[in-house]
Amino acid sequence: VRQGPYSTRVSETTFEVPGAPTNLMISPPSGSCDQLMVTWTAPSSTVGLPVRYKVYRNGDEVHSMRTTTTATWSGLTGNTQYTVRVVAFNDLGDGGEVTGTGRTRPQAPSI
Repeated sequence: VRQGPYSTRVSETTFEVPGAPTNLMISPPSGSCDQLMVTWTAPSSTVGLPVRYKVYRNGDEVHSMRTTTTATWSGLTGNTQYTVRVVAFNDLGDGGEVTGTGRTRPQAPSI
C-alpha cells in the first residue's frame, strides 16, 4: 500500500462574542439644548465576525443593528441627564458593554 501526498493543514478559527466598546462620550452639540451626541470606540477584540451595536437611552433600546460608532438624538428635554448603554454584539450574541451619563444643555430663558 502506497501513501498519497500529505494534505495541507487547515487552520481553525474560533469565533467569540466581541469585547466591550470603549471611550464612550456623551455630550450636547454646541448651541443645542435638545440633542445629545454619543460616540464610542469599537472593541479591540472582534474575533472575525462583523460587530453591531445596540444603544439604550434610560433603559430603552433606541438603536439596534447599528454598525457605526456614533448616534445623535434630537427632541430631548433640556437640562436632563440621560443614561446611555452601548452593547457590542455579533451573530453569536451579546458581547461587552459600556455605560455612561450625559446631560442636555439648559434651555435659554425666554425674553
